[in-house]
Amino acid sequence: MSRISEISKQYHVALSESQGQYEAMYAERVASTEGFYQDFFHRLTCDFSSRFQDERFRARLQERMERATGTADLQFIAIDGTCQREVFSDMITFFGGAYGARGEVSLTGGKHKINYKRWSLDQDVSMVAWVPVPFARLEEVSPGEGEQFLATEEERINLSSVHVQVMQLAEIFLAYNSIRSSRLDAPNLLLMDLSPSSVLASVATSQGNIGLVGYPYDRRALTGADIAISLSHPFSNHFGIPSPKKMDLYRVLVAELHKAPDQPLDLAKIASEHRVTEAELRRSADFLVDRGVLRKPRIGNPKYSPAVRVDQSWAYTRDFFQNICSRLFVDKDPGALQYDAPDEYGTVRRRWMAPDDIGFLIGVGMRLLIEECWARNVLFYGVVKDSSSRYLTRNFLGVALETGFHPELKDLEIGMLPWTDRIFCETLPLLNDTLSAPWATVEFDSAFMTLHREKIEGSDRTRVAGIMGRIVNQERLFVRSLAHFFIKREKSTPLMGHVVFLERLLSPVWDRPGMDAGPAEINIDTSELGRFPVYAWRDRDHTNMGQTVMMYLLSVLTRNHFAEAVGYPDPLHKADWGAKTIGRSVGNTIRSSTKFLTSRPLSRTFRQIRDARG
Repeated sequence: MSRISEISKQYHVALSESQGQYEAMYAERVASTEGFYQDFFHRLTCDFSSRFQDERFRARLQERMERATGTADLQFIAIDGTCQREVFSDMITFFGGAYGARGEVSLTGGKHKINYKRWSLDQDVSMVAWVPVPFARLEEVSPGEGEQFLATEEERINLSSVHVQVMQLAEIFLAYNSIRSSRLDAPNLLLMDLSPSSVLASVATSQGNIGLVGYPYDRRALTGADIAISLSHPFSNHFGIPSPKKMDLYRVLVAELHKAPDQPLDLAKIASEHRVTEAELRRSADFLVDRGVLRKPRIGNPKYSPAVRVDQSWAYTRDFFQNICSRLFVDKDPGALQYDAPDEYGTVRRRWMAPDDIGFLIGVGMRLLIEECWARNVLFYGVVKDSSSRYLTRNFLGVALETGFHPELKDLEIGMLPWTDRIFCETLPLLNDTLSAPWATVEFDSAFMTLHREKIEGSDRTRVAGIMGRIVNQERLFVRSLAHFFIKREKSTPLMGHVVFLERLLSPVWDRPGMDAGPAEINIDTSELGRFPVYAWRDRDHTNMGQTVMMYLLSVLTRNHFAEAVGYPDPLHKADWGAKTIGRSVGNTIRSSTKFLTSRPLSRTFRQIRDARG
């Protein structure tokens, strides 16, 4: 046996051994899952198949949807993105884009009909941008300030996620533009291949890290006050957003200013309404003074008064966002991502937006999209195919145990469950022969992405905490669930599609907090986080109309016609096709730029410098 064959055989033996260990561990965890499912978790699984097979149930549901939307013909748009980066000898080009597939689903008499539509020639359905950056300025689009003393440019390139951010910005801008189009073309249903709450969390940063202050637009420049006000959105009296958790108290004050933009703040009244101390509000008010939103109390005026009109500031930031995105994606002007700013020596020079700057635009766009969906009664669903998260089995159930939301968890002995929520949920149809598609878990607040149960250091006691103890993403805005849209039981082992992760924007029309069919509240009250509620549905016996509508529409749109997308909504698969086609085309164009760069080598610049010096 040759040495190469011996190495290959050794690898095969090692691989087989590792696979055997993995299978043994999985079998052990399946046994724990079976007991946990039978004792408790079966109450948190909602089987929609029997209801959706009933034509009378479908007809009644369609009637309710028609009353809520004003039409039986629901327009939909599905959006997916693509991105890449190409590295040349002296330059790197970042590319990001998005494509939307649109159509109509007609719902009448318990039946449905889907019709995909072509975009008209005057509509730009693809948002594409490319950003060529010389290596000499690459530090501007990399995280952090100053020289990082990286060994190679490849390491610096790997720090840059600009192409991913440009793609997310393209997706959000396309969605926002589509919803704001004429009433005849605007969608009733928006599908995106992303997790909206994760996008918001990924771009969250200290306001001091955003370098766009001073970016000129429309006879003035963006200010620190504009940034603070825009990051305070969205607002919703229906869902109690923002809440008085400690990290968001400044947002409570900005929300109060939106109700009466010209009036001073009565901190004592606001503190009483939100059950916080006036001292806590005063610290938040001082933060807004530093950002230029408020003026400090003075003699004769003992209250904090507005330094700017917050409604006009938000309108300015909205126009600022639209202007940059239009220049970038419609006009294909990469200069939209450049602005004049002082460097570390105080010299004003042209620089590229850093990731935190683009992240700010993404955050503004997502907030605008959320408020527009509420204003126009658009159903907004995020669908994610792949994730290794444990927000359901670890975070949500851990907090449910700690707070007593599910007191029966205290009496259960729970072994090790599968490694991810996805593997856990894909195991359930193997344990319950009656579980049919479509089915889903109960919905829980997207805040459980950061809220979790942890041990108190130096103690055996536990507590509810956020990231770094105090950071919690916005609660009562999106709710999550895991769902299965394809199970075929013709053999002993069922043929199944993958479980997908769903995220739904809470709707004032379908979600009624405080009502029997509304979400239950899990009250969080800690010294680090403050006092605020998060949402969850307790079990499958509590009706959730918002989830029922979502599962019905997604089951209608999941046709299972494509082997590579079984159990995945067809419109998103078509959008993925469109995005990949754009990606291939633009990628070829970018790669062809080597000819242009070869025709202008740096040696020509060296010769010009030498000649200029005599």
